[in-house]
Amino acid sequence: MKIIHIKTTFLLIGLGLLVSCGGGGGGSDTPPVNLPATPSLSLPANGEPCSSYTAVTNNTAKAEISFSWASAAYATSYTIVVTQAGTVVANQTVTTNSLKVVLDKGKTYSWTVTAKNNDGEKSSATYSFTTPGNPIGNYVPYAAVINFSVNSSNSMASLSWVGKDEDAATSELKYDIEIKKDNVVIQTLTNQTVTSIADFVAVLNSTYQIKVNTIDKYGSYSSSIVTYTYQ
Repeated sequence: MKIIHIKTTFLLIGLGLLVSCGGGGGGSDTPPVNLPATPSLSLPANGEPCSSYTAVTNNTAKAEISFSWASAAYATSYTIVVTQAGTVVANQTVTTNSLKVVLDKGKTYSWTVTAKNNDGEKSSATYSFTTPGNPIGNYVPYAAVINFSVNSSNSMASLSWVGKDEDAATSELKYDIEIKKDNVVIQTLTNQTVTSIADFVAVLNSTYQIKVNTIDKYGSYSSSIVTYTYQ
């Protein structure tokens, strides 16, 4: 009986070691990936004259514009990019969710915010606004509001956009469209008067970047970019 008892004890110890080793091997030492959430822009309001600004002392041609956005989950920093007629006029990284930038009066600007952390980044939609004051010449058109989505049931991607100009009819606007998949251009359209394209099949686990230039009758334009990852 003692012999049987000893063998049973060794067997249980052996099984305990197997279970212990098996449990350790099944776990993962890889930390979870926490991409930041997509930032939600607040001010300046999209497609409207800017109402939150401060006069610049000794320079009546400038205005200090207040930018703000909602905090994005997991974000450790934000990069705000402001463009005017396709040219970057401000590019700054901050850890807060607000920033003040001095800009020219009477011009239309576009802006985006990219939330970042060590795991990656997510960009907001593109907003546009016009600074206070009278424009010199004509207003640059507002950046197009891009609507891009993928139907998960059939993987069909839908793309449309809305253009607007302060001093011209919407029907007078034209658009240049560029679609990239994983940084490779897959479709380019120029001088379009339509505000949508035919649905197309999206590829799973691919990142699409949509760029729309809104062009007025004077040739002035603004750019809008949206990035979308289909997962």
